[in-house]
Amino acid sequence: MNMTEGIKKSLATVNPYVKSEAETMAWSKDVKAMQNNEVGVFITAMKNDAFTKVKDVDFRKDGASKFTARLGTTHNSDVSMEVRLDGVDGELIGTIKVPMTGGNDRWALVTTDIQKVTGIHDVYFVFKGKASSKIMFFDYWMFSK
Repeated sequence: MNMTEGIKKSLATVNPYVKSEAETMAWSKDVKAMQNNEVGVFITAMKNDAFTKVKDVDFRKDGASKFTARLGTTHNSDVSMEVRLDGVDGELIGTIKVPMTGGNDRWALVTTDIQKVTGIHDVYFVFKGKASSKIMFFDYWMFSK
């Protein structure tokens, strides 16, 4: 039997300047895809340090300095999403404090300034929270100049 080593190179880069669904990912840990009538498919971070990885995001030469995400949580204590480059503990370019929305049928659109990023990177979204389960919900993301 012939074993392959998996895909080393993406077929195409990801455009960060258009809306990307949170479930678009190359890899994830402790994350569950769910669905409802409000937003369709979204993901739920099941525990602290859950993450998703998006491979080969091309910020181009001009780069991005803002980040927007539609997300929410049912917890009101210190829930956040870190945006990191090239590793789950890679360079931290931004942190979004996740507002309490009350359920996965109620969402907040949050925009934050980030450290300017250019070129091609793997982007990691790392989910942080003290709750024991279902820390936060994440629907889509987008970068802007």
